[in-house]
Amino acid sequence: MSASTAPTQLPAGITPALRKLAERWVDAKARERANYQLYLGELCKALGVEGPRPAGSGYEYEFPVKVIDRTGKETSNFVDLFKQDHFLIEAKDKEPGRSDELMLRKAYGQARNYVAHLPGNTPPYIMVLDVARTLVVWDRWDGTFGGFGAGKRIDLPTLHEREADIALLRDIWERPQARDPRAKAQAVTEEIAEKLARLAASLETRGYPQERVSRFLMRCVFTMFAEDVRLLRDEPFRRMLDDVALPNPSEFVPAAEDLWRAMDHGKRFGSRKLLLFNGHFFQHAEALPLEHKDLVILREAAGKDWSEVEPAIFGTLLTRALDAKERHRLGAEYTPPEFIARVIRPAVEEPIRERWTAVQAEVLQLREKDTKKNRKAAEQRLRDFHVWLRSLRFLDPACGSGNFLYVTMHAVKRVEVEVLNELADVTGNRELRFQEVDPSQFYGIEVKPWAREIAELSLWIGFHQFWRRVHGEIQPEEPILRDTGTLDHRDAVLVWDDERRVPSRDRPDPTPRIPHPVTGELVPDPKAKLKYVELINAREASWPPAEFIIGNPPFLGQFRQREALGDGYVDALRAAYPHVPDSADLVVYWWYKAAKEVAEGRAFRAGLITTQSITQKQNRQVIVDAEARGARVAWAIADHYWNDGSDDARVRVAMTVIAKNPPSATLVTVDGDANVVATVEVPRLNADLTAHADVPTAAGVPLRANDGLSSPGFKLDAAGFIIDAREAKRLFQADPRNAAILKPYRNGKDFTTRPRNVFLIDFGAMDESDARGYPVLYDIVRDRVKPERDVKPDRTRRELWWRLARPREFLREALIGLPRYIVTPETSKHRIFEFLDGVTAPDNSLIVMPTADAFVLGVLSSVVHSVWALAAGSRLGIDGTPRYNKGPCFEAFPFPDPPPALRKKIAAIAEAIDTHRKAALARSEKVGMTTMYNVVDKLRAGAELSKLEREVHQLAACGTLRDLHDELDRLVAEAYGWQWPEQPAEILTRLVALHDRRVEEERAGTVRWLRPDYQKPRFAKGAGADLIAPDDDAADTAAPALAPWPSDAIGQITALRALVTAAPITVDEAARRFAGARRDIVARHLETLAILGEVQTVGPEQYASTPAR
Repeated sequence: MSASTAPTQLPAGITPALRKLAERWVDAKARERANYQLYLGELCKALGVEGPRPAGSGYEYEFPVKVIDRTGKETSNFVDLFKQDHFLIEAKDKEPGRSDELMLRKAYGQARNYVAHLPGNTPPYIMVLDVARTLVVWDRWDGTFGGFGAGKRIDLPTLHEREADIALLRDIWERPQARDPRAKAQAVTEEIAEKLARLAASLETRGYPQERVSRFLMRCVFTMFAEDVRLLRDEPFRRMLDDVALPNPSEFVPAAEDLWRAMDHGKRFGSRKLLLFNGHFFQHAEALPLEHKDLVILREAAGKDWSEVEPAIFGTLLTRALDAKERHRLGAEYTPPEFIARVIRPAVEEPIRERWTAVQAEVLQLREKDTKKNRKAAEQRLRDFHVWLRSLRFLDPACGSGNFLYVTMHAVKRVEVEVLNELADVTGNRELRFQEVDPSQFYGIEVKPWAREIAELSLWIGFHQFWRRVHGEIQPEEPILRDTGTLDHRDAVLVWDDERRVPSRDRPDPTPRIPHPVTGELVPDPKAKLKYVELINAREASWPPAEFIIGNPPFLGQFRQREALGDGYVDALRAAYPHVPDSADLVVYWWYKAAKEVAEGRAFRAGLITTQSITQKQNRQVIVDAEARGARVAWAIADHYWNDGSDDARVRVAMTVIAKNPPSATLVTVDGDANVVATVEVPRLNADLTAHADVPTAAGVPLRANDGLSSPGFKLDAAGFIIDAREAKRLFQADPRNAAILKPYRNGKDFTTRPRNVFLIDFGAMDESDARGYPVLYDIVRDRVKPERDVKPDRTRRELWWRLARPREFLREALIGLPRYIVTPETSKHRIFEFLDGVTAPDNSLIVMPTADAFVLGVLSSVVHSVWALAAGSRLGIDGTPRYNKGPCFEAFPFPDPPPALRKKIAAIAEAIDTHRKAALARSEKVGMTTMYNVVDKLRAGAELSKLEREVHQLAACGTLRDLHDELDRLVAEAYGWQWPEQPAEILTRLVALHDRRVEEERAGTVRWLRPDYQKPRFAKGAGADLIAPDDDAADTAAPALAPWPSDAIGQITALRALVTAAPITVDEAARRFAGARRDIVARHLETLAILGEVQTVGPEQYASTPAR
């Protein structure tokens, strides 16, 4: 149970009513499950809360729950008592030969499994009732209900003696959210951080260095916390402020330093001997002089309830408070702890709980026959598990302020509490175990200053919070703070021996600094240089050994790395990691190392937050390579919003958990508010973190039929090439020859909204002397482009400054003679294709298909291609906007090859769509491509249109546009030989199969060219010689080999649970999967797992995994 709020004053009459209830139900015969409704009704009345209402109200007995098991079988079950958004109660049953304790466990497992099938939100409480004897309560304020041992037992006959338990039950029934500790902890933490920030700013204003200020305030922080968790009795710090410092501020420094020295050495302060704190926080007891106004702020902070601080966010806020550069962000968004827990559970908690489940199952079997020998054996199994738990090591190789480490420690300690509760139940004694899971097991690496101090402070605060909640007034083992030495301040991916300046490799600084003498615009200073620092003997950094790796490594894309890290560092990093593509994001280096630790058996699992671009081609090759070494993604969320700790606030991320050859994989989908909307289990995930047909593998093998027919448009790398229509008109009038160089220009935004009517100065591949033949245009480019190009690191762009950065000679050749060509924006909400006039210059933000064939436009404009492009492409930005990557989206896409008549029909519909849209754009400036297709989407969904959308609908005839697309989709499906409509998953399955057949055709010499007159002369020679079809995975079809049957019960139960997780299975089938397994033992183990709620019975001696909870 999580820490709860203080009980409120109870209404009069409740205690006597509960006493009478206990007396009325003292008869053992009345305490049968059949009487649970009668008892619960009377309990509600005695508590002074509303009793259950009639069926259908959402607060009722026998609430129906439809359960669909893994075999697809649907059954109706009934929750004994359910109150929506409050709780569910399951009453314990009786079975011959089964103990009450075992039946309580069975009832809990059943209740926990019902949760996954309840309507609406998961209720915050589960309760199991032994009528008139015991009520066991679990909450999920920490994110999960935990195991059976996490429950709080309430003795019902003596309930009237305990006001705290009465208040708890009343809140569960009436206002459960009042017991949620998270909101209060967040508010307290934010308020405290704000006061610390004011103190830090005041001290820095008076000239104190940030390092001294930070260390001083961290000593204050832990001192105030220690008072509120009773590590410092009698509030010596608060009393010192009140009695000494506030009346006489000059006395603060000696008084505070005396206290801290006494804490460091465990000596007497005043009349009380203090505990030995030790740790590096108090080794140097310096206090800084505070003015009266500062002391008032410090006293306000000391008056807060520090026991309620939330360590998962405290480190982040403290970092911002103490760092002058970060202080302005104190009120900014930070990562919610529940987001961190979302990846910690599958990466750390679930593997630990799998073993814990097996231990509980064996202990349960041993206790069925209550002999001294069995009790001793059960105790030993629990002690062995706790020793194992204490031996585990957890590493965050980008630990920052320690929030991931704290959330991990919290999850592990919740399991530990269950272990200690089970031990107390088995032995009959709640012994004190000083050797508990503590910060010494948690390792971190962080390059930022203060990481060690703030992360360690957060961990120790979290540890002592947990200790107090579990052990109350019992003091922990001294020293209170140990210098664990587990947090390193260093680079996590690179290590080097020395640094050397190399002036010859300096490059111009592109930062605009000085005004241009002609344009007046700020341009780079040609004298400013970015210094090159070579890292001597740079190599891959090592990580400390750890069974579990977790974290949120830094997000930095390929093109920002040199600016942020320096050329020397980036060059050294890429040289040290030859197996990581140079185009990879920075976070991928952490992913690579974590996967290597898992693949080589040094780590059991790794759970990391990466940019969502891990699914893109330049990054996912690392996932493919890891799979070849046996490290595969076992769990993933491919698209989740996240706060990255910068001023940019939210980004899109992927969450992945890596394991060694996992038997299956789980894909979780969240909505725009990060609520989980789907969880599916599949044999394996694709490298792009999808579970459908393996599009990434297929998309990685281009088809020769599409060779030469896709390219990005022209890359400018300088806005000075662009001329508005008014200036272009003057230039045309001044010299008609300029029409050869000035061309209509379109970029992605022109496409998705409305064209801007701008022009491009495009000298193509001209040398400088030819470009001077157009002197006015040449001078414009020299004034507006050359100053930026002069400081580019790319020598070609500096020397050929009058040319576009990437003029795409290959594309220019392909466009020769075409009256029109197809384009689509690289990044766009809607996947739209359009014909552009042949004289128009396309920008790099457009993907160009150099063909005038309307049949190609039609297929590309169909739902079939859109589904493929969404699966094969990538996404960009916080909104996850689809991105059209030409290689996987176009070059690998298998076009249909229909008869000529059907080809003409498709072309005609495509022409009609293109004409319709162009006419709508010409009709009104209120119409844009995106607005048209927004309306089309709403028409399909039957959604209400806004006033502007209704106007666009009328102006653009969007209903007709929708109908044209519907007809196009039907015709394209016919061209493939498919029925229509078809589900996206089926479309992808069919396209992947067709792609693979086309690969085989092309290897045999048959190529279905899209534009044969252009392609054959250029690409026909050697067609298919360099194509490699995906390897068939023989292991997928081979009969499973017999696995060895583990010799110990824990190993057997673990193996069986993994088997059931993969697929539903009978006892006989399970026994046959292991060499030497006895059927009776297999049956017993599976039955025990069902009692614990870890598997479910789906037929006679048939079991399946329980649904995700």
